[in-house]
Amino acid sequence: MNRLVLIVSLLTCAMLQAILPAWVSMGQAVPPLILGAVLYYALSRDNLQVVESAIIGGCLQDALGKIPFGFSCLAFVSIALLVNHYRERVFSDHWFTHMIMGIGASAWVTLILYFLLVGGGHRVGLPFSFAMSKALGMSLLGVVCMPITYWAIEKLDRSMGNLEPQPGRGLL
Repeated sequence: MNRLVLIVSLLTCAMLQAILPAWVSMGQAVPPLILGAVLYYALSRDNLQVVESAIIGGCLQDALGKIPFGFSCLAFVSIALLVNHYRERVFSDHWFTHMIMGIGASAWVTLILYFLLVGGGHRVGLPFSFAMSKALGMSLLGVVCMPITYWAIEKLDRSMGNLEPQPGRGLL
């Protein structure tokens, strides 16, 4: 059931991310829903599912955009393993942690992708100011999307029996 929830949550987040409009004034930033699902698994699971969710999420992210295949996988795996390594040191079930992780992870992934694309010669003439404005837009959207994504996937996990039920626990 864990893999079923993982695949359904990543595909649902990819579908929603594909249909939601981009924030034009912030460098075409889109809500980082796939990244939110990957961070859910990084904060709540062990290494194998973390890497699995990051690779699938990176492939879905690359399939939705104009980025060469595999670039987002590296960015997603790096942030997922970093968050998973430090998950015992943070309050992984608290909404404030989700907001902070949404800010940091969105900026991290955006800047890693910028350096990979520019360094590899795939995007020539792309100014750093564009990457910074996109990182800012992604961070602002990440602060809103990450707690909601975490809550929704956790609720799905609990309803499928992967996690023990916690009565009375809402979004906050």
